[in-house]
Amino acid sequence: YYSLDRRGRTGLQGEMCMRIAVCDDEPLVLEYVKRALDRLPEVDDCQVFSEPGGLLDAVRDGQRFGIVIMDIEWNGKEAGITAAEQLGRLDAEARIIYMTGYTRQYVQQIFLRPANLSGFLMKPVDEALLREHVHKAMEEQETARKGLLVKSKSTMVTIRFDSILYLESAGHVVTIHTQTENHSCYDRLEKLLERLPESFLQCHKSYIVNLNEIQRIEGNRILMTNGTEIPISKSRYGDTRSRYFRYMEGLLFSEGKKS
Repeated sequence: YYSLDRRGRTGLQGEMCMRIAVCDDEPLVLEYVKRALDRLPEVDDCQVFSEPGGLLDAVRDGQRFGIVIMDIEWNGKEAGITAAEQLGRLDAEARIIYMTGYTRQYVQQIFLRPANLSGFLMKPVDEALLREHVHKAMEEQETARKGLLVKSKSTMVTIRFDSILYLESAGHVVTIHTQTENHSCYDRLEKLLERLPESFLQCHKSYIVNLNEIQRIEGNRILMTNGTEIPISKSRYGDTRSRYFRYMEGLLFSEGKKS
């Protein structure tokens, strides 16, 4: 049987499938990518949109896509980046795979305008790389659905990894700041770091940040996507910057390493 949840995932007798949206203004690109995705057994449904507004309207109307493959440039502007940012506010779980013929032209904009980024495809799109990026995004969603189990206010709670912005330690209490609420627990920051995925980094003796929630790094501080400023200690400054840029470059240019 099939069951569709609000996050765009379907299950066929326990098997994980995915609803995907492709957004591009070139009909041939839409046709090629949809045909390639329809051949993947993991993809249950693929919908195409010829402009970002149609995709955003569909999401506002209740449609959910686990993965969105988004062209960056529309009429000479990086409208795809703006649309991905808006999509992130509508559905925090949708993973974005950008595609463009001008990869390096948009690197700075992507760093400054973060989305739930899973990959970056160069046009013309290589079907093997498309398949790898889709599988990678699905694996990231599986990891994100797992969470950090802590005791908060005498109750055991599981906090989804992808909802965590940063962790803050004060004395023996660690506060886990999420997109909607905070949880406090008695623990050591270093011990919690051991239970977090590689997308988390300790930048200060009192702070761990989610690399996916960094908007930018300015000097010795990190600006998070919710506007919070996190300090970077002198001893961790070099490692913090190198880890962050390696992580982002791994998302943006993974196809270049495979070619």
